[in-house]
Formats: sequence, C-alpha cells, structure tokens
Amino acid sequence: MKTRKKILIRILSLTAVLVVGLFVGLFVWGQLPTQFTIAVTGQPGLAFNGVIKANGAVMSVSGVVPTNYVVTARSVDCRFQKQGVGGEIGVCVRMKYLNGTCMVTAPEAGSGVAAFVSLHSGNCHTF
Repeated sequence: MKTRKKILIRILSLTAVLVVGLFVGLFVWGQLPTQFTIAVTGQPGLAFNGVIKANGAVMSVSGVVPTNYVVTARSVDCRFQKQGVGGEIGVCVRMKYLNGTCMVTAPEAGSGVAAFVSLHSGNCHTF
C-alpha cells in the first residue's frame, strides 16, 4: 500500500512539474520578438511619409509606393500619410509568428493609414 502511495505521489509531482514547465515555456515563447513585414501599398509612385514604432523605438520613413520594411519586434505601430492629393495608400503588416496579417487601404479622399500589430492583438484603420 505504501509503495502505491509513493508511486502516485511521484506521478502527481512529475505531472505538476511538466504542467508548470509547459506554461512557462509558452509564456516565454510568446514574448520572443518576431519578424514583421510592413508593405506600403496603393497607387504606384505615390509619395508618402510615415512613422514605424517597433517595441517603442521610432523610425521616421518616407518613400514612394510600393515599399516594404522588415523589423523584428514584439509589437509594431505604424502610420503612413500620402504626400499630395489623390491616389490610394494602404498598409499590410504581416507577422511571421502565427502568420498574422493586418491590412487596410485608404480611398483617394483619405489622407493615410495606420496599423498596430503585436503578438497578442492588432487593428488597422484609415484617417
């Protein structure tokens, strides 16, 4: 009887250690930076400027559509505004981890687009 009890206690202890290890491993894995690809899309040749924040580090950018940026971070917050009247501008943010995507296009009447994507959430909108 004592042997059975000892075996049961060992099995329960091992199970508890494995469960705790699994949760810690998933938490740490979910906090690791991942690769984000930010594609500025829309009318080819349209000039734009914007800001990309990766983990809070700010990078001012400017260029012409189409343009891609690649950053490694836990979160990306970006905003792009077209320079001039007319033409569509859009942004597509792809997260390598879990294949997450956030995409939005502003119509010609709009002035820009913004996106926020993290390992846990995301949203896109026009302005």
